[in-house]
Amino acid sequence: AGSGRVPAGFNNIVGLKPTKGRFSIQGVVPACKSLDCVSVFALTVDDADTVASVLEGFDPADGYSRQPPHSARYWSNRPRFGVPDRHDWFGDSEAQRAWEASLKTLQADGVELVPMDFTPMQTLAQLLYGGPWVAERHAAIAEFMAEHAQEMNPVVRGIIEQAQNFSATDAYRAEYARADLARAIQTAMAEVDALLVPTAPRLPTIAQVEADPVGVNSQLGTWTNFVNLANCSALALPAGIRADGLPFGITLVAPAWQDRALTDFGRHWEAIAPWKRGATDLQSPAPTAPSKAPQDHVRLAVVGAHLSGMPLNHQLTERHARLVERTHTAPTYRLYALPDTIPPKPGLIRADEGASIIVELWDIPVDQFGSFVALVPAPLGIGTLTLDDGREVKGFICEGAAVKGAQDITELGGWRAFI
Repeated sequence: AGSGRVPAGFNNIVGLKPTKGRFSIQGVVPACKSLDCVSVFALTVDDADTVASVLEGFDPADGYSRQPPHSARYWSNRPRFGVPDRHDWFGDSEAQRAWEASLKTLQADGVELVPMDFTPMQTLAQLLYGGPWVAERHAAIAEFMAEHAQEMNPVVRGIIEQAQNFSATDAYRAEYARADLARAIQTAMAEVDALLVPTAPRLPTIAQVEADPVGVNSQLGTWTNFVNLANCSALALPAGIRADGLPFGITLVAPAWQDRALTDFGRHWEAIAPWKRGATDLQSPAPTAPSKAPQDHVRLAVVGAHLSGMPLNHQLTERHARLVERTHTAPTYRLYALPDTIPPKPGLIRADEGASIIVELWDIPVDQFGSFVALVPAPLGIGTLTLDDGREVKGFICEGAAVKGAQDITELGGWRAFI
């Protein structure tokens, strides 16, 4: 319902809500067992991702544990985020101003913001506490509640007691409604990389919560309560301190198994909008490009027509490859402009007397790598390149015979300069 995100937004920390089934829920006291997720609170995105990498894994002892269906997919370097076309800030003008400032930061970074109708999301959110899922909460503690109802928090007891108002028929009808709404949400999300929402629309005082606990918590779940019901993953991120000195947060919501894309962008957000960690004065460290590709990706160095903005770059992006960094080869290569190639292509040759050549490093999913290599025409091929820092990565190489009579453009330092 947001317990791994809303508190994060209120405390200037990261809240990672994984895809359902990514972490085992063995040993967790259930709320709604079919929906439950273990979330992670952390001061930085890297810390949250490190904890998640320890927790994740299929657990046959957990009936709701799931295997990821495919290699991780990352977003382009200029993602598209769907944002709500309407907001109710419940009187919290500081939250509204902080949200608008966050949007400006993202737009300045090149993110495309797409206004969307969030009616299906909000309708689905209402089912969590207003529908028969409260009966699943009752199923988790029925025996305890039968003996200790008067000892329970009265607000919690009042919510769970609503279970008696729903029949099995109501439960099935609600599940059909959930499936229809989830499909509508997933269809809408197919047009963007992720949804971007305020983590919470307001930041109430303790007194305001005590005066109307159900009403206020319902407001706080505006942008969170639908996520598990729609089979999505989410990441809450700090987004600055409001003018009144209180934290504000944004949340990205993505389809199931987009967890790594979320944390990847979270690191980028941390770089362009750094925050003081939690309630401390410690600045979050600037994220650095990972030294190696994730385990289900291949790191590939491109040197010519596959560079960003070049004619064949689409062969990478349509395979969900992502740009990691721009760097140089070791000073042991020569670069040639190959004749009669369409589009124009270079040939990279290892040589005793060479220079450092500009390359881009892209991470491409393993299950897409073979189809990419199949597109590489002779005299080019994929081999192993050495970078100027000693790392070895896969990259474009050229048959030596092909550069006889070709123009040596090594002194230009890279293909883009030649073009």
